[in-house]
Amino acid sequence: MSRFKKLLLGAGFLIVPAVGILLNQFIAGARVSPSVFAAANLQSQSQTQSQEPAKKPEEPAEPPGEEAPQVESAPGPAKLGNDADFKARCHAPGVIRCIGFDARSEIAGHIMPDSTGAVLPEIDTTVAASGRGSLKFTVPAFSVANSSGQYWTDFSDDLSAQFDSLVNGDPKSKYDEFYIQWRQRFSPEMLKPFKGSNGWKQAIIGEGDHPGQTAWSCTNIDLVLENSGQLGMPRMYHSCGVKDDKYEELSLMEGYDAQGSGIFSPQNAASNGKCRLYRGFAPKFPPCVGYKANQWMTFQVHVKVGTWYLDNSHKYHRDSTVQLWVADEGKPSLPVIDFSPEKKTGYDLVNTDIGKAKFGKIWLLPYQTNKDGDAPHDKAYTWYDELIISRERIPDPK
Repeated sequence: MSRFKKLLLGAGFLIVPAVGILLNQFIAGARVSPSVFAAANLQSQSQTQSQEPAKKPEEPAEPPGEEAPQVESAPGPAKLGNDADFKARCHAPGVIRCIGFDARSEIAGHIMPDSTGAVLPEIDTTVAASGRGSLKFTVPAFSVANSSGQYWTDFSDDLSAQFDSLVNGDPKSKYDEFYIQWRQRFSPEMLKPFKGSNGWKQAIIGEGDHPGQTAWSCTNIDLVLENSGQLGMPRMYHSCGVKDDKYEELSLMEGYDAQGSGIFSPQNAASNGKCRLYRGFAPKFPPCVGYKANQWMTFQVHVKVGTWYLDNSHKYHRDSTVQLWVADEGKPSLPVIDFSPEKKTGYDLVNTDIGKAKFGKIWLLPYQTNKDGDAPHDKAYTWYDELIISRERIPDPK
């Protein structure tokens, strides 16, 4: 990149907060000041990702692959799903929030731009799992980590739907368990390697807002679903570098190979625990569960908070639950990650602000830590639809 272009890029980073402020003042008018959100969130994202290690210690080497020709594929014909089925799931017992991404009004005040201020998530009326649209993210060529912007929503507008430990949390808290389901579609280009990237995120589930105070996308209680290591498979990690001073992968160590490298299970519930990852080797599908292009996959995360873990205390209770199910389009969901006391894999969720920090917000975004903005690649897309948040398990789409 020429020196002049770099100067322009640097200027762009300084201008982005102002752009976000003006944009959100126009579209929001909500309880949380969008102007504060715009400037602080972009700053928070930058600070957050700079703390994340370039490659987590247990990740295998970057998977091999030839650089693909620079040919952009079309999203394909619209496929409208079963509206009645989505509405039925929205009205199931325990549902707190249901978003169909059918109109611009559903995302107004809840989106932020990319690092240049020019790219925003948008409603795509040509591709949808159901209804009249979906939430589309575009990853432009020569884009950096925050390539596409982000979408966020609290579990409820009045902030009443937040989830806490009933053991050592806020004595006023009533709920400790929730489920989140969404549909997601990937263009073929989205599943190709991006130079330098740690892998794109799908969702961040974290601390909910407080009256007069916005919670950012990097909080210590975060649970993140992402394509870690660009291995083409959904994986999870917990906390924004806080728990015992690390980003803790939700994986199980299974031993060591002859060279002393770790063998671990990044999807401990996939194919009855048969998914294994060896350093320097790509995963096998199956037994591992991978992403599929040009179809509406379904993802569902289940969280039940046990005893909040006190950071660096090394006193573990292993009484919390974190589970992930994934389904190909038209097929039943399969267990992929299961850390639960019932499976003798109970987890510890860290909280450094017990009594205040509670799960209550989700971010949808294809953020890619360390993505090389000078590297060419095809324009890529991902779409989200049918976001449901509930206190009870959500049925699979029909």
